[in-house]
Amino acid sequence: MSNMESVDFLSRPTPERLRREITNICDSYSHPWDLIAELSQNAVDAIFLHRKEYGVDRRKHRIKITINANERSIKFFDTGIGFNPQKFAHLLAPHGTDKTLNEPAVIGQKGVGLTYTIFTSNYYEIETKSVKGSIKGYIENAASWKNSTISPLPKFVYTDLEEHDFDPEETFTIIFLKDIESFYDESEEIFYQTLPILRYLLRTKTVIGHLKGCFNSEQKLDIDVTLTFIDLSGREKQEKIEPSYMLPEEFLQKNKIVHLDDFKKIAATLDDRQKASRLHGNCLVKIGAINRGGRMINYYCFFAPTRRLWKEICDKNDLKVTNSAGDEINLYEGGIYIGSRGMPTGIRLEPPMAGAAVYWPQFYILEEDDSIIFDLGRKSIPGRTQGLLKDIAKDLFNEFRPFIEYVGADPAVRQTVSTVQQYEKQKVFSELKELPDIGIDEISYLKHPDGQEAGVVALFHELVGAGILKGYYTFKRGYKMTYDLWGFYKIHRDKIGKNYTKLSNESGYVEVPTVIEFKFKAEDILSDFVDNIKYFTDIDLIVCWDLNETKFSRQRVKVELLKPEEIFYYGSNYKLVWPGAYNLGSASEKPVIALRKFIQDFLSNR
Repeated sequence: MSNMESVDFLSRPTPERLRREITNICDSYSHPWDLIAELSQNAVDAIFLHRKEYGVDRRKHRIKITINANERSIKFFDTGIGFNPQKFAHLLAPHGTDKTLNEPAVIGQKGVGLTYTIFTSNYYEIETKSVKGSIKGYIENAASWKNSTISPLPKFVYTDLEEHDFDPEETFTIIFLKDIESFYDESEEIFYQTLPILRYLLRTKTVIGHLKGCFNSEQKLDIDVTLTFIDLSGREKQEKIEPSYMLPEEFLQKNKIVHLDDFKKIAATLDDRQKASRLHGNCLVKIGAINRGGRMINYYCFFAPTRRLWKEICDKNDLKVTNSAGDEINLYEGGIYIGSRGMPTGIRLEPPMAGAAVYWPQFYILEEDDSIIFDLGRKSIPGRTQGLLKDIAKDLFNEFRPFIEYVGADPAVRQTVSTVQQYEKQKVFSELKELPDIGIDEISYLKHPDGQEAGVVALFHELVGAGILKGYYTFKRGYKMTYDLWGFYKIHRDKIGKNYTKLSNESGYVEVPTVIEFKFKAEDILSDFVDNIKYFTDIDLIVCWDLNETKFSRQRVKVELLKPEEIFYYGSNYKLVWPGAYNLGSASEKPVIALRKFIQDFLSNR
């Protein structure tokens, strides 16, 4: 045993082990914006360290960002502390960093961001100057080596190196990445985005959207930030970027914002009508901090009067993308968003379980916890921390809850005394009992519809489900769609009029796509037609409770009873015939199922 030698298994990793380690680092990042987030973080950290070392007022700091879609390149310039030539090689290695762990002045901690930026591109160039010297050089084919397409280890090639003192006002760093790997669909890839979307990403997913100023105006990020974007057609655009988080109130007029704490001070002196008058259609905001478990959590809570606000913001500010499936996605929306050390993380938490959960989509909550320890790539946070942050969000929800009814799209109504409510409810039930019975035991719909289109829809589907109305199958229903029902009609030729039996297939069935329009009164289709609300020619069948022939005749529309041989849609009993002057062609005739008549005929024929 005494003759056995010790083995150094750590200091000299093999190239394959290095490759796996670097691949794991790069794979830990999963967002399209991660690259600009890491470069932004390094630039801001360098400026923070410069201010800590040489004073806040030593110079005016700048960050210049250039994104070139044509050559898939990104350039970052900052006036930060720069790289010390004596420590530079160590900083390039995986986990290399000169930032002190838990250093309050900086954001980055793990030392993997530089590795990630190097090995996601095939050309990495740096030019930097610190008070100890200057460096210029490049690394080629780092991404190709990581992906095992080449064998030689990537090396940093110096093109310039000076080791002597410089003035703190001269320090800077320029990092240039080219031939950046592509991992994402065009809808997500930053090179395919517009300038408004890049601005949104910088201000909500990177430290350029500095959080501290949201909670304390004295902690704003005093840095001039400029973005230059060269799109795929070669057009160049440049604009200044506000170095602060893109809060929802930024898109609104100041008179639409009500601070919850201020309103609570006067709420006790206001009745329900006055509360509604002050809050209706406005947005509620609360900003503060809370100590939980010995850690201080900053929060910003915003409540929108309607969830439509997010779509309106996206429509007006071009904050929409189309995904690979062709669906339009709104980028700016409510949620619970997490940050740390002034930096948005892009992490969004699912809302906690709470009463009136329907209101969660109207909340926009930011929570900043500087004690969060992230995994590599900032993809997730520990479960216990998630629970703590969700509890804070739930407490905010409950604090806002008493005022939500006054903010919403409909004015609040004074609550009715319980005994009055019971009386009103009993009165409604008594009136409903007086309605005529449907009289069909096979369905659960008991009474004649009382004037609502929804009653016609429900009765139709009950009749279909019971097999009394035959051949109707539904793809989609919706009260906000252009039409009420998209589906198909499949029926045996024995069940339709002889005029249409020739349309059947070899199996004896007719099958056609069908658009159905529901009305309580069929004559309501007249106003839709005149107002062009419906694309009239596309409607195949009208289902109603009843119709008024007189109202149709005033518009020169004929109402005719269908003969047995004319029945194509099972259960249809009328057809509406528009005069030739409307030039509707084959669409001038619309079959109708008047459910009142259908039920009367069904019961009389039993």
